[in-house]
Amino acid sequence: MDRPTHLVVGLLKKPHGIKGEALIFPVTDEPEAVFRMGRSLLVLDRDGVPTGQDVVIARVRPFHRAWLLHFAGFETREPVDGLRERYLALRPEDVRELKPGEFYHHELVGMVVETDGPDRSDVGTVTELIEAPQGLLLTVKGPEKEHLIPFAPWLVRRVDRSSRRITIAPPPGLLEV
Repeated sequence: MDRPTHLVVGLLKKPHGIKGEALIFPVTDEPEAVFRMGRSLLVLDRDGVPTGQDVVIARVRPFHRAWLLHFAGFETREPVDGLRERYLALRPEDVRELKPGEFYHHELVGMVVETDGPDRSDVGTVTELIEAPQGLLLTVKGPEKEHLIPFAPWLVRRVDRSSRRITIAPPPGLLEV
């Protein structure tokens, strides 16, 4: 799998106020570590492609479920308004090293899903992730059918990044649906 050129960490929704602050919806589990003063973020277009523009965080504060960022050189709302509905991303070299057992969601696509236990068998390959209200679902394409598998602790036993395999312990009937 190719190493990504960037990792999306937030969505710039809109300007907040008149002094250049931006309302950001985080798409990271660690917004307090990602959104910090002095951090440079890539600006992506609506398709997730880097625009070539970087912004540097000058001030930051949490705001309800979102974050308010003030970028260096943005003193009015107009420059922020030009970035409305754009994604913000980190370069891979700016991301902390993952601990054992941790992974990025994008790494799950392409992994082989197998069942656990004495009757171990391949279920299929992850083709898509679906973020549903109840949690993440894996779309797994098998040899004969496609499965929607909840990515939940009671079901997923192991994610092995090096072998690109996900081991599950499905309850009776899950794979027959």
